Amino acid sequence: MAIPTKQIILPQYGPPDVLQWVEAKLPRPQKGEVIIRTQAIGVNYSDTLRRRNRYFQPTPLPYVLGSEAVGEIVHVGEGVEPPYVKGTRVLAILPAGGGYSEYVTAIAQYCVPLPPNISSAEATGIFVQGSTAQLMISQVAKELKGKSVLITAAAGGVGSLLVQLAKLNGATVFAASSSADKLQTAKAHGADVLINYSQKGWGKKIREATNGRGADIAFETVGGDIYHEAVKTLAPGGHLIIYGCASGVQGNVHPEYFVDENLTQSGFNLAHFITTQMPVWQQALGTVIGLVAQGQLKITTTQTFALPEAAEAHRQLEARQTTGKIVLTV
Repeated sequence: MAIPTKQIILPQYGPPDVLQWVEAKLPRPQKGEVIIRTQAIGVNYSDTLRRRNRYFQPTPLPYVLGSEAVGEIVHVGEGVEPPYVKGTRVLAILPAGGGYSEYVTAIAQYCVPLPPNISSAEATGIFVQGSTAQLMISQVAKELKGKSVLITAAAGGVGSLLVQLAKLNGATVFAASSSADKLQTAKAHGADVLINYSQKGWGKKIREATNGRGADIAFETVGGDIYHEAVKTLAPGGHLIIYGCASGVQGNVHPEYFVDENLTQSGFNLAHFITTQMPVWQQALGTVIGLVAQGQLKITTTQTFALPEAAEAHRQLEARQTTGKIVLTV
């Protein structure tokens, strides 16, 4: 017997308006699967890329977006063992999507039981944003103690966690964002220096605060002019870590500048770590869960929308009107 549900589907590529709220049916769970009644669903920038057919992996149509959902297990398939039993609240990781739904099917081994002191909304920020921030620090940047670190989009889902994790690792944090309100969010997370990059020549503030040296490491996800300025603020031998291009505009810095200043540029892709270095990713995920449970890491979830309002969530995300983690609630 199929399980009735309502969900948001992507029937065609395009603007947020293409998303449709429809009735559907989920088949009973197969071997190794569970059915989860969702409570909170994470919205990620990659969802907007899939919607526009610009994601690096193919997005088949029709498609249900959503790579992470939190809720209660209500059905279990053959071979599923404890702790994945009815009534257990879990974070479900959904590599093939399906999260924008009242009920979701998930592979039990891709579910993480949650402690009671982590709310369902908070938990939506653990997988994509939490894993990304922790892995970039532990596996790409590595040593941050005593270093000057620039973080662009510092009030975003990943940026707000980078600010906190960089501080926990002993860095001096330069938080850069596009408005005073967003910078206050970064300040609340422990940023040492606030920089509004809507103002011309904002990189000079970093030079001034470091006695002309510049930032040792920069985490960048905006692109365009912000990317260009971030490169120019790096100290000789500095390291630029790229994990996105939210503006959609390519940065333009001559390669010889990297040579002259002995700079390093690294790219980060979470899917690569999950598929090729799963134990490393699982360790990072566990670290984030522990830090959130202990109250040392705060996942900001000020932007919440009812599940049928997914299109509006996408509009605000693409318009850069949001801070922290964007959550759909059921």
